[in-house]
Amino acid sequence: MMYETIRVGDWVIKADVEETRKQYEKDIEDMCECGNCLNYYEAVNELPVEKFHVLEGLGLIPSKCTDINYHGIKDNLHFYIASYFIVGHIVEGKQELNPERIDLSWHISFSEPRHQIYIPKGFPKPIIQLDCVTLLPWVIDEPYE
Repeated sequence: MMYETIRVGDWVIKADVEETRKQYEKDIEDMCECGNCLNYYEAVNELPVEKFHVLEGLGLIPSKCTDINYHGIKDNLHFYIASYFIVGHIVEGKQELNPERIDLSWHISFSEPRHQIYIPKGFPKPIIQLDCVTLLPWVIDEPYE
């Protein structure tokens, strides 16, 4: 394992970026096919470059996400919380629990995985869960329901 120390905002994590990337390059089963998730897979590719690079820099493929929660419309955009998994562990940082202080258009936090169910099969341990809160446009042809 090749861990590198990465700072993201107030967080410091040790991540095996190469191993994480290998996991995301595999075929991941159980990708949700509902309209909200299909929109996320497309719209996340239109994130501003610096935000997209934060996710890619951790070895993630932003459009491959097994745990997406849709929370409706806010400011004419679609409010998502998407959880990704990274091979590594948290060095410092704490969960921001005050929703009034979170920037809904873009907020990243790290935690121990809360559920095993969304972690792709065979994903190596230790595992960090990255939660990405973001507002995205509706970009797919399928109408929003």
